[in-house]
Amino acid sequence: QNAKMSPYNSKRLMEAPKSEDESNGPLHFKIIFNDGKMETMEQLASLKTIFMYQLPKMPRSYIVRYVFDRRHKTLAICRGDTPIGGVCFRHFEKQKFLEIVFLAISGTEQVRGYGTMLMNELKHFATRNEVTFFLTYADNFATRYFRKQGFKTEIAEPRERWDGYIKDYDGGTLMECGIHPTIPYRDFKEVLEKQLYFIIAMTDSK
Repeated sequence: QNAKMSPYNSKRLMEAPKSEDESNGPLHFKIIFNDGKMETMEQLASLKTIFMYQLPKMPRSYIVRYVFDRRHKTLAICRGDTPIGGVCFRHFEKQKFLEIVFLAISGTEQVRGYGTMLMNELKHFATRNEVTFFLTYADNFATRYFRKQGFKTEIAEPRERWDGYIKDYDGGTLMECGIHPTIPYRDFKEVLEKQLYFIIAMTDSK
């Protein structure tokens, strides 16, 4: 297998509750895959366009192939029925890992933390489906983002668990992120803020 980047499949995927972005209205997450329905195909086409614009070095034929491939799914962040970004992935159930293929946010929606929200939501879905780690190939421009999301270049999982399953990416760096089943990824930011406030309060009381 020789390609450019990474997919998802689940029996218990659920839509996340709607969240409110202060300046732009309600947002929600949705798993989208090729089920042959017109509405779904339109949403996948929108995601394909976002990936093409935001990942210009990725061959268009490659993006089309995997966005519409039925073994791949895309976790989309939507405003209303319109996707404004997404992460395309594949779920290897027996190996208990996800391969991330593409991740992008629309240019008009960037620098608002949506990329982190998207990754945290994917991690939340992973904990509900017994996924223990993510793998992705990242280029030089993406490694910083993935490091911020907890990915490392040191692959801890045994090679036999993933070798031969993921697509190779010429010029990319293979990165791994472990998934802990008890971490509240969806509310991770709020949990950290509460812990920080508690530490500050304890320090000030001394």
